[in-house]
Amino acid sequence: MTARQERINSVLQREISTYIVNEGLEGLTGLLTITEVLATANLKHAKVFFSVIGQDEKHVSEILQKNIYKIQRMLKLRLNIKIVPRIAFVHDASVAHAQRIGKLIQDLHDDQGK
Repeated sequence: MTARQERINSVLQREISTYIVNEGLEGLTGLLTITEVLATANLKHAKVFFSVIGQDEKHVSEILQKNIYKIQRMLKLRLNIKIVPRIAFVHDASVAHAQRIGKLIQDLHDDQGK
């Protein structure tokens, strides 16, 4: 990954997160986190990974998809780059996976203590 890709990923993550917090997307009641952004080498596309706590990820995905053009337009207005990557939202299951593993470990410790 090039330094430019890393900078674009970082800026996209920050701007999308800020937009979601400031705009308060309708229907969003859980805690939403933009965990990572991965832009392609030609910077034409970017996957935006998100995790959510307290709300169904499919419902949050629908809300994000419904607002994707508003978010894309905001990026075009705020970023000073020639081509703004087209974004696609992808649920990041690593947080839920880590919580599940943590719970299993805790359960093992509880069972050994008995």
